[in-house]
Amino acid sequence: MVDSSVTDFISEVPLPGESFKLDLNLGEDYSVFNNKVLAKIFSFGKKVNNGDDGLLNINYVVNNATVTYGEIFRDGFFGEYCLQRNLFLDGSYAIEGSSTVFQDFNYSYNDTIKFDDIQNVENESFPFTKGEVPSEPFLSSLFEPIVAVGAAALAVILFFTVRSK
Repeated sequence: MVDSSVTDFISEVPLPGESFKLDLNLGEDYSVFNNKVLAKIFSFGKKVNNGDDGLLNINYVVNNATVTYGEIFRDGFFGEYCLQRNLFLDGSYAIEGSSTVFQDFNYSYNDTIKFDDIQNVENESFPFTKGEVPSEPFLSSLFEPIVAVGAAALAVILFFTVRSK
């Protein structure tokens, strides 16, 4: 999503080799995006010049990045618990040069992850990667062991019933 937002404002910068001044306003919470923004800019052949001699000044701001989770569901009858993860990023950029361009951006991304993998995708160092995780359903978690014990009991009963005849 950060890549997409950088691609949007880079399309507004006219010349491939032109350098510009870049002000990143990410705050402490979103400082992890700093290197990602710079890498994407450099991949387009643009040069960042933090001196005052550039013709363009770009101000890039991330206002909010959040994660939310949907309801828990099973992947198949005896499958693993899964849930939908929704990622959101919003902010704005301003390009000041011969003319001024100001644009807000809002991006979202949805995917499905396994309930057991939540610890792997969340990072304690960055609070925006954590969302409120719904609790595992109690009744459906009892269903699997009951079916397994019932099947084993039925197998034992049938074994002795058929064998005695």
